[in-house]
Amino acid sequence: MISNTPPVSSTRAFIYATICCLLLVMSGCASNQMESNFFDKEYDQAGTRFAEYAIPDQIKIYLYGMQAITPPAPVLSRPIAELGQAAILPILGELSRNPTEANIRDLMVVFETMQRLGTYDVANDKMLMKTLDNYVNGMKNNIWRGYTKEKLTQLKKSRSDMEEQN
Repeated sequence: MISNTPPVSSTRAFIYATICCLLLVMSGCASNQMESNFFDKEYDQAGTRFAEYAIPDQIKIYLYGMQAITPPAPVLSRPIAELGQAAILPILGELSRNPTEANIRDLMVVFETMQRLGTYDVANDKMLMKTLDNYVNGMKNNIWRGYTKEKLTQLKKSRSDMEEQN
């Protein structure tokens, strides 16, 4: 059977393929626009600017800084951790929406920092610890699961250390 449509030239096909690829790349970039913009500005003003964002946005910026910026930006865990209980629900919301192993690993740093700073007693929040335990035990990557499990163990140990002091 002979088609009545003229053949598409290889140049035209290449142009269409290039446009499709660009659209895919650009649509992926748009979702991280806020996070990317944060790191494009002056580093010395990062702390001041970070505090101006809502807690859920701070969490997104922190995760982007840990996973997309080289070197990673663990320093941003502290301002979130300083919020204590106010940050718990937004963090758990982010974990429920995006339970990637990288997010679990990086948000565990925030919980560890909360415990260390004393802004929230993560170790004695039984529901939170059970939730974190479930996330960690569900991780597939052995290296990251081991790393994150160690952080969870340190949190549990801090609870038993506090009980011994009382």
